[in-house]
Amino acid sequence: MRIGAHVSVAGGLAKAVGNASDAGCESLQVFVSNARGWAPPPVDPAGDERFRADLDEAGLGPLFVHAPYLVNFASATPLTRERSREVVAATLAKAAAIGAAGVVVHAGQALASGRAAGMATTRETLLPLADTIAGLDAPDLVLELTAGTRGALAARFEEMAELLAACDHHPRLKVCMDTCHAQAAGYDLTDPIGVTKALDELFATLGDRVVLVHANDSRDPVGAGRDRHCPIGTGTIGDQGFTAILAHPALATLPIITETTGDPAQMATDLARLHNLRPPPRR
Repeated sequence: MRIGAHVSVAGGLAKAVGNASDAGCESLQVFVSNARGWAPPPVDPAGDERFRADLDEAGLGPLFVHAPYLVNFASATPLTRERSREVVAATLAKAAAIGAAGVVVHAGQALASGRAAGMATTRETLLPLADTIAGLDAPDLVLELTAGTRGALAARFEEMAELLAACDHHPRLKVCMDTCHAQAAGYDLTDPIGVTKALDELFATLGDRVVLVHANDSRDPVGAGRDRHCPIGTGTIGDQGFTAILAHPALATLPIITETTGDPAQMATDLARLHNLRPPPRR
């Protein structure tokens, strides 16, 4: 289990390694372009090589890249789908250049067209992107379960299984589970009984497709359908929930990334809390 955080790249991608090390990260996640825009990430082969070397020297990894929030393959608007395709293709290329394990993309929302149409457009846009990924060391496309807001394509575990099936179970498609999103979508992560039930169901449904966990506490109660993160131990999941989550045997070898804050001091506090709640390594 490698615990880390989504770290800032303000001032350039090269700053991420120092930011991650200062906060106490073991793994990390970054944006490589504007999180709320369509501009592709900058092309910088020399800088990418330096970044990979710095990452290796710091002993950090795995590295994940989060795609911009605007990406929505299920949109009823062709322009949005095309822009989503373009920016994810560019993000995959950048992720490969910097040695990332995967590019995280929200599963999307079908607000105007309905679920069936959203599944069809997602398949139509996503499969060609997945087909471009070649090589054992290339980054996977990691589809993130969402919080169950209106039109969500894959908030429940069985919905993600349907989405993977619609995409022919493409081998380069993986899954990220976010604890705040799961709580919002109706999975009770507040106590050990609920955590065991939810995570057993997650891995029974999606198995080894799950390659990443976002550890975020939730401001809102179970089933609220709101994606509102808060610092570890201060929300409705709480220390009891995270102790049970981190102790689940299926998470023992997965990277755990927190996205609770952009404040370096709070990030370090959250990471220290997760480290303390993590079970000791088995002999």
